[in-house]
Order: sequence, then C-alpha cells, then structure tokens
Amino acid sequence: MGKEYSMPEEYKLNYMKRYFKLHRIFYVVLLSIVIICKVLNLSPEPTTLAYYIISIILCGVMDEYFLWRQFAVPKAFFSVRAFLGILLLSAGSIFGPPHPVEYFPFLLFCLLMVFEDMILNDVFDDFGIFVRRVLYLLFIEISLVFCLRNIFTGVWMIMDILLGAVIVGVVYCMFHGFVDGIRLYENKATRIQFDYLNLEEERNKLLVYQDRVEQVNSEINYQKINLVKANRDLENKNEEVRALIDVMKYFTTNFDVPRNAAHMLENIMDLKDPAACGIYLAEDVYLNPDPYCEIYTSHDSYRSSLVRDMFSIYEKVRIRNSLEPLVLCDNNDFKEGVLSDTNASNAVAFPVFENEKIIGVMVVVSGNYDFFESGYSFYESCLVDFIAAVQSAKLYLQMKDMATKDGLTGVFNRAYFNEIYPSICASCIVNEKSLSVALLDIDKFKSINDTYGHLAGDEVIRMVASVDQKYAKKYDGYAVRYGGEEFLLILQGKTVEEFRSILEEVHKDIVDNIVNFEGEEIHVNASIGMSNYPEIADEIVDVLDQSDKAMYFSKEHGRGMIVIYGREEESLKKPKEKAGTQKKKDSVMDSVKTQKKTPGGQTA
Repeated sequence: MGKEYSMPEEYKLNYMKRYFKLHRIFYVVLLSIVIICKVLNLSPEPTTLAYYIISIILCGVMDEYFLWRQFAVPKAFFSVRAFLGILLLSAGSIFGPPHPVEYFPFLLFCLLMVFEDMILNDVFDDFGIFVRRVLYLLFIEISLVFCLRNIFTGVWMIMDILLGAVIVGVVYCMFHGFVDGIRLYENKATRIQFDYLNLEEERNKLLVYQDRVEQVNSEINYQKINLVKANRDLENKNEEVRALIDVMKYFTTNFDVPRNAAHMLENIMDLKDPAACGIYLAEDVYLNPDPYCEIYTSHDSYRSSLVRDMFSIYEKVRIRNSLEPLVLCDNNDFKEGVLSDTNASNAVAFPVFENEKIIGVMVVVSGNYDFFESGYSFYESCLVDFIAAVQSAKLYLQMKDMATKDGLTGVFNRAYFNEIYPSICASCIVNEKSLSVALLDIDKFKSINDTYGHLAGDEVIRMVASVDQKYAKKYDGYAVRYGGEEFLLILQGKTVEEFRSILEEVHKDIVDNIVNFEGEEIHVNASIGMSNYPEIADEIVDVLDQSDKAMYFSKEHGRGMIVIYGREEESLKKPKEKAGTQKKKDSVMDSVKTQKKTPGGQTA
C-alpha cells in the first residue's frame, strides 16, 4: 500500500455542492441531446434511447440523494457512484452504438465524474489511484470500441487506439495533477497546522505567563494594600506614641489631677475623634473630698446621657472588679443598659485602678462602626500614665498637705498662712475686694487641759477647727491654726456687718458643740476679735494686728465675746442674760475643776 493523503474536509465542502449543481446542468444537456438525436433520427434504436434516459435519471437520483444527505455517506460510495455512472453510460454502447453527437457529451460527462471522484473521495493512495485509473479506462475503452466500430470501418481499431491514448493521457494528467495538487496542499496545510499548533502552544504559554503576571500583579497589589495599611497603622501608632509622650510630659510637669485628666481627654478627642470621652474619679482619689467628673463631646446630645450614666457605669465596673475594659455597646448592641438613648455604635468603659482597686472609670463613645477595631492599647496606655500621674499627684498633695496643714486639725498651719497671706492681701487690692480677718482663741483652754487632760484638749481643738473649716469652706475662705488654741478665719468680699453675722454663727456653733470625752461633757467658749479692710483698717496689712488686739480686748473684758476693732465699747454692751449664762458656765467649769483635784491638792 502506498502513502495515504486525506482530502481536507474544508476543501471538499467548499466545492462539492457547486459540482452537483453543475451535474444538474449536464443531465439536462444530455437528456436534451438524446431527445434531439431521436427527433433527428440520429439514434434509430429506441432501446438505446430508453437506456440512456434511464441511466441519466439514475445518476441524477444518486446525486440528489447525496445532496439530501449532505454527503454524510461512507467514503467508498463516491467511488462506487463514479464507477456506476461511467459503467451505465459506457455500457449503452454495447446494446446499440450511439451516434457521435450523443457519445461525445457522454464521454465528457464520464471524464467529469472521474474528476469528481478525485474531489469527493477523502483518501488518496497510490494503489487506489492505480485501480481506479484502470477501471475507468477499461469502461471508457469498451464504450469507444463499440461506438467507433460502426463509424470507422476498416481502420476503427487505429482510431480506437488513438482516442484511448488521448483519454489515457487526459485521465493520467487529471489524476496526477490533482493528486499532486492535493499533496502539495496537504503539505502546506500540514506546515500551517504545525505552525498553528506552535502558535497555539506559544499562545497557551503566553496565556499561562499572562495568568502568572496577573497573579503576581494581584499579589503585588495586595501587598501594596497591606503596605499602605501597615504604613497607615504605623503612622497611627506613631501619632499615638507622640500623643502618649505629650501626655507623659504634661503629667510630669503638673500635679493638678483635673488638669491632667482634661489634657488626656483632649488628646484622645484630637487623635481618635470619638463622639464623647469622659472620666470619673471617686472621692479621696487624690485627696479630693468629692467625686470628680469631666466629659468632652463632639456632639452635645451625648453629654447629658454621659452625665446621667457615668456613676452607674463606674458602679458596674467597680462591682465587676476586673481590670479588663467593659464593652458597653458593640456595633449598636447595647450590652449594659446605659447610653441606649444615644446614637452610639460603640462604647467601652476602661477601669481606672490603683493597686488593683477600682478608683474610677474612663468611657469612650463613638458613632462609627468598628471604632475599636485596632484595639484598646492606646486608651489603656493613656490610663496607665494617668494613674501614675494620679499617684504622683497624690503623694505630692500628701506631702504638700503635711507641709501646709496642721497635723491635728487639718486646717492650714501658720507657716503656710505666712506664705499665702501676702498674696491674699494683694489679690484683694487688685480686685478691689474687702478683706475680713477674725482671730479666735479658746477660753480657759489651760483649765480644760488641766481638768480633762491633753487628749481632751486635742478634741476641743479639733472641734473648734472643724467649725472654723466649715465656715471657711462655706464662704470660700481660709481656716488657719494660728497658735496653740488660736485660729484665724479669713474671708474676702464681706462687709463688717456680714462678717460679724457669720462670726456670730461661728461662735454659736462653738458654744453649742459639747465635746464628749470619756463620759465627760466639755463646754467650750471662744473670744473672737475681728477687723476689716477697708471699712476699719486704712491699710490692709493692719487687719491681722487689729484682729489680734480686738481678741485680747475680749479676753480682758469677760471672754466669750465678738469684738470689732475700733468698736470695743459697742461689743461690751451685751445683754445681761448672755453674761449670766457665761457666768453660770464658768461656775460649772470651776466646780468640775474642784472635783478633779487629786488628794495632794494638785489638779489632774
């Protein structure tokens, strides 16, 4: 077997319909020729006429069948069709020799069918071409012999040989020209196919490379996004560190806890931009007598709710007794029943603690979703620094308190008074305020010590100091332990009569407060001298000395009186019943003193 060459499907499909349309034209021409020959009596045999007409119709039916099936028939059918068509058209010469006018169109049609067999057959091999060439020539030669024997008498064999040679040459050229063309086309198609496959392979490689490039680009973009996020996080961390450093610097230079708290809240508001931020400190955290609360908000709607709920939040944190942050609201989910009337999306309470004891709470509120996504470290770091500042401030205040306050009574001592009194006087002059000073001295204090003992005397001093402190705090003044049993009450912005009225209340409280010590009731009285600038003293520096002189005047003229400097005689005109009451108290004191004498005649 020789090498096979397969006809490309594309080549066949492009031309077969066109050739089958040409067949219809040939069939019509052949039928027309047969009929014309009959009409002209060129073909006298009716049998030959009928045979050719039937053969033409059978060939046309086969063509229409192939066309109807869209050529979806076995490949061998095309060769069978060609052999059958040539056989039918050639065999007619046996039954009756056709006229040359009839025969030569049939011969051309047979050659056409040979050519179509080459086109419509899908496989070309050397052996198949040889077999088909022999059969075609055999059938055509038979038809030539029978056709030409009646035309060329005597020499018909020579004519037959010559026509056969011509036909053989034509068929040979047709077959070999067509097969060579198919082979050439096949080679080119093969090269194109290989080139196409190579291009397809390269294309696939490029697609793979493109996918890898896109993947790398995606990874690079993802890394860029992560890098941008990391840079943003780093910038935020740097800002947080700078803010913490700023807070620490401020704390180290300031022992004022409210100012430190306000500075910390301002930094949080500036850096994190929450809707609200507030802090609550319980009493006595930094020697503060009352709780401290400070709130900063960017929306006034949060302030009232925080003010209302801040103590409740502190109680929840204190009872919870944990140093971990308490989530009040997590992305619009209110967990603790506070701040629910606000537009908060997130709220967290951070415990303020000292030695694991809850002493306060800081609350941060935001209307943004996932506000605390980056965590709580910044807020906790702020609180750690703030707690350290509170401890330092507390220690500083304690030391300052020890330096400025009297250890027994808690009021200012004389050393601190000597330090601040000039600035008090200067402030009154600058602000054009009056200055009122009262000097109190406990009457017969030595007798109290001698009668009840020094511990009882300390209780009496504490009682008088507490009354002094009460009115100093009430009127925003100063209470000072000036000496052993001497106290100062300093007020600003009061007239003489207003100050005298206040001192009468002070004196009444001292007299009414009976000191109970070890089952004994100790009645206390005090002599008070007062002065005022500018109503009494022309110079503010004279007010203290005038108060001292007025107090000694009270001591020398019966004790238990309030004496106004420069109006001493007016102070002596007291109601007789008041003087009688004082004498009665003094007699009781003398009686108790007598009862407390020891057997040796010495007082206890």
